[in-house]
Amino acid sequence: MSNEIEWRRKWKPDLKSLPWQPIKIDDKQYLIKCRFTVNTYELLITDMKRFWHEEISETQLKKRVQKLNPSIEADVTRILDQIQSCIDNPGRETTLSLSYRDDNETGELKMVLKVNSQLAGMPFSWNFVASRAENDTASENLIIPLLAMVGELSRRQRELVKIIAAKDKEIDDYKSQGVRTSRKHIETQDFVPTAFENDMLTSKEFADEVRDLGKSGFSEESQDLYRQIMTKHAWVNRSPKKEDNTADEFLDSESLRDGKRASSGPSWGSNRLPPSIGDSKSPKKSPDKSPWKGSSSTETSPVKDSELLRRQALERKLEDEERKKQEPKKKKKKIAF
Repeated sequence: MSNEIEWRRKWKPDLKSLPWQPIKIDDKQYLIKCRFTVNTYELLITDMKRFWHEEISETQLKKRVQKLNPSIEADVTRILDQIQSCIDNPGRETTLSLSYRDDNETGELKMVLKVNSQLAGMPFSWNFVASRAENDTASENLIIPLLAMVGELSRRQRELVKIIAAKDKEIDDYKSQGVRTSRKHIETQDFVPTAFENDMLTSKEFADEVRDLGKSGFSEESQDLYRQIMTKHAWVNRSPKKEDNTADEFLDSESLRDGKRASSGPSWGSNRLPPSIGDSKSPKKSPDKSPWKGSSSTETSPVKDSELLRRQALERKLEDEERKKQEPKKKKKKIAF
């Protein structure tokens, strides 16, 4: 694989690369992420104190469907569509409840997320049965990715301050030449970073954010940033030795449905934290395990990405021109009148 675009087309996101989404269960707020494939799923849920994980095989899924819904006959894909719909977009007919129980065989405490809904007009129920996740799950799937998001948002804020300062200089130049706005109310004052920071700290919105304990941190925009950070992290930490086999690997039976694919990838390093999504270098790829462990990253920039695209477009253009030069010229036919 020679470039990031081709890699992204064939890369299979794993559970860690999927963003968290808030979900309300029994009037309490939880965070959940679920990765669905053609015949199975993997789930991670937390109340910000404990993390619970379940990964189910196709055989186990069929047995549970038969036990919970003996009167329903549907293929695995249709069942998974129904389960995913209940989690992603719970409707009026969907109810969620959560409980805990001891496993009869192992004695291990299990978390049970019960889902009740309607499938083709018939009652449909499903139980997610999750075990306590590994100790590093919180850092690998929440703490460090959120720190990376904070770092990236801080970098973007610094860039925006630079842009605003440059705009102020441009406006001052126009004013020095006698240019004036057509309407008085659209005039703006020079941007002062310290004054802006003070305004933000004393604003009502700041108090609201603190009161809500960062619920907006999992908005649509934030989820997209989380996804982009984790995708970039997997790219800069990809294993060059396995790139030749990527095309075959991503077509396996674990490919995600609806064009989304799943795979394992490297994790954040234990000694260094990634400052932003633009990190580079390529250490080892971790084994297929969730949550997984891995290595660190260093910074690149969107400018380099756009430069890469521009260079590739130029190379294609030169190749086309060279091919046209080598093609024999066709003689124009004369038309008789």
